[in-house]
Parts: sequence; structure tokens; C-alpha cells
Amino acid sequence: MPGRPGLPTVSGVRKSLILPVAVAAGLLSLSTPVAASAAAPDTTPPPMSAVRPSGLDPELLNRMLDEVAAAGAPAVLAEARVGEQTWSGARGARSPGSPVQTRPTDRVRVASLTKSMVATVLLQLVREGRVGLDDPIARHLPGLLPYPETITVRQLLGHTSGISEYILDDLYPSVNAGSAEDVRTNRYRAYTPRQLVAMATSRPLLFAPGTGFSYSNANYVIIGLLIEKLTGHSAESEVTNRVLRPVGMHDSYMPHSLPFILGPHPSGNYATGDPNDPLVDSTDLSPTQFFTAGAVISTPHDINNFYRAMFDGTLLSPELLAEARHFNDVWQGMYGLGVLGLPLPDDCAAVPGHVVYGHTGGGLGYTTYSFSSPDASRQITFTYTLDSTLDPKTAAKLGAAANRLGVAALCSTDPAA
Repeated sequence: MPGRPGLPTVSGVRKSLILPVAVAAGLLSLSTPVAASAAAPDTTPPPMSAVRPSGLDPELLNRMLDEVAAAGAPAVLAEARVGEQTWSGARGARSPGSPVQTRPTDRVRVASLTKSMVATVLLQLVREGRVGLDDPIARHLPGLLPYPETITVRQLLGHTSGISEYILDDLYPSVNAGSAEDVRTNRYRAYTPRQLVAMATSRPLLFAPGTGFSYSNANYVIIGLLIEKLTGHSAESEVTNRVLRPVGMHDSYMPHSLPFILGPHPSGNYATGDPNDPLVDSTDLSPTQFFTAGAVISTPHDINNFYRAMFDGTLLSPELLAEARHFNDVWQGMYGLGVLGLPLPDDCAAVPGHVVYGHTGGGLGYTTYSFSSPDASRQITFTYTLDSTLDPKTAAKLGAAANRLGVAALCSTDPAA
């Protein structure tokens, strides 16, 4: 869980339990952020054959992975790709003190990376003519939202709706007070999606819809309800049938209510900030708390497969992919429709335009980054098994190490050189 939430502002972000880490804490700010008013980069993907000549450097990547572990991660697992060349690695025990070591094929909670998959499903429904991006949500889910203002599907997908967050304020309020007590006691509590929406919408809008940006998991809970209304199927089945199966994500699934992770996995750890009791084992939790905002369980390999399929035209038409990667103009960062953009250093010759696309997720014990070049020929996905919200010093160290690993994989350069 990225740092303690601050007051929401038009250009800021209200931080939350599964807020994308890079947005909340700048943990993967690979270079100076691009202003919102700047020209959007060309999102037309070149052919996969146009891979830049700089391949992966396994020695460099292993050294960067060691740095993430040394920064305080109990375990870290990763996979990077350049074209058909792949590197993977892992460090640390599956649980603190265990002799069993984490493997790069282990499953983890990928939290907000779920949003990219859910946005993909919704965009496919747009292609099928079942919904429009600029449709008012009230047209499809009348009475769900208590506001007189019109909120559109696009605004929900892009976090410009003004709807408040619910996770810290309603599910884990002790974190706001600097305590992990609610993490110990509240993880198994189950909710319906409409209960989650009701929590978030019990407060006024943060701003008029479309005039600001504030990251809210409630937006994607509402999108999940919309998908169920449009298809007549559960959101879990739509994500499975439209994304996980077509892409061949055989080690991934979206649980409905099971609080345990199936298959080999490292434990999730929540840093308490108390040196006498530093970690809470937060592996198990009710996925109903996140629903379509962050319930998917996956592996680095499967996540790389997903973003490659999202960006190479397998899952989305060029027109809809361009919609997903069009950044809003009300925030100085880069957020489209379920897709986060990050700038790379100007000397990163390996990535045209110096911008990568993907998402981040902090899921109560697991912190995941996944970013790809525009054509997905270069990719990095990694997870470390710590939520350091209440331990800002460790959070800063992990953020710096994560930044270096990302640059090393995406640019094939040593960020310390």
C-alpha cells in the first residue's frame, strides 16, 4: 500500500490500498514527468520485428534484482523480455525464515494491474456496440450513483469522475492513523460490489466530473458492475474468457471470494513500522474488497503475455488501443483508460518516444510493476512482497531500486553508469 493518503487535488492523487504505486509515491518515475499539456506520444506500435538492437543484459538485471532485495524486500520475482529473448529471476524465501525459495514462476496478487484487464474487457464491449465511452453510467446502471452530475464511462476508466476512494477510509482506517491493526483484523471481511460503491459515494464528489484526476478503486468496481449488466455474466468470467484464456495466461485467475492464493506463491508482507513486530503476514484476504479494481492473481510471465497481447492488436483494435493510451489533460502525469504511462530517460535509445505503458499495483503485501514499450517488444514485470506504507524509509529505498531495475530492463543500460 503506497504512502498515507493526502488531500485530493485536481492535479494530485488520493492514495489508496491498491493505488498504482508509481502514481502514488513516484516509485518508478523513470525520468522527469511529462506535462499534461505536452503533445501525446505516438501510440502507433511499430512491427514486432523492429526490436531495438540492445538486448537484455542478464548480469546487469541480476545485480538490479539483488538491489531490490537488499532494499528491504522479503522476496522479489521478475521477468524481462526483448523480442523473444527472456530473462527471469527471483530472490528471497517464500516466507520469512522459510528454507523454500521464491521462484520467478510463483503467483502473486497483482492488484491494480487488474484494471488494465478490466479496461480491455470494457473496450471490447465498446467495439461490439454494447456501450459507448461517453455514455452516462446512469443510462446503464440507473440509481447506482447518488449524484446529480453526469459521470461517463470514460471518466470512470480514466479516474476523472471525482468519486472518492473507499479502501483506507472505510476498510482500513487504522492505516490513516499510522497503525496496521486493521490489516491484522479486517482482511477476511467480505463485501458486495454495491456495498463498496455505497461507501465511496457516501461522500461528495471531489470535483466536477471531467475537471480533475483522483485515483479511486471505486471507479473500477463500477466498471465491473457495468460489465456484468451488459453481458449478463460475472465480471470474473468475462475477464477469464476475454483476456486470460485467449492470451494463454494459464497461471492466472480472478477469484470471486476465495481468500487464499492457489498454487506456489510467496507470502505477502505488510510493514508495521514497529521494529519489535515489523511484519504482518497479509497473504490471505477477501478478493471481494477489490473486485474488478484489483483481484487478479498472476505471475510475471503471464502479465508480460497480457500486455504484449493488449498492445500488439491481439485484444484491441488500433483505434481502441489509442483510446486506452490517450492520456487525460487534467493531470500532469500520464493516465489513459486503465493504462499508466511513464517517461524514460532521454538517453534511452531502446524505446521510441521514451514512454512506456502498463500499470502498477500495491495489494496489501505485494507491490507489482509492469511496463512495456509501445510495441511491447521490450517488457519488465516484477513484484516484491512488501507493502511499506507505514515504513517510508524502506519505501524510498525500494522505490529507488525498482526504478533502477526498470531502466535496466527497458533501456538495456546501467542506471548507475
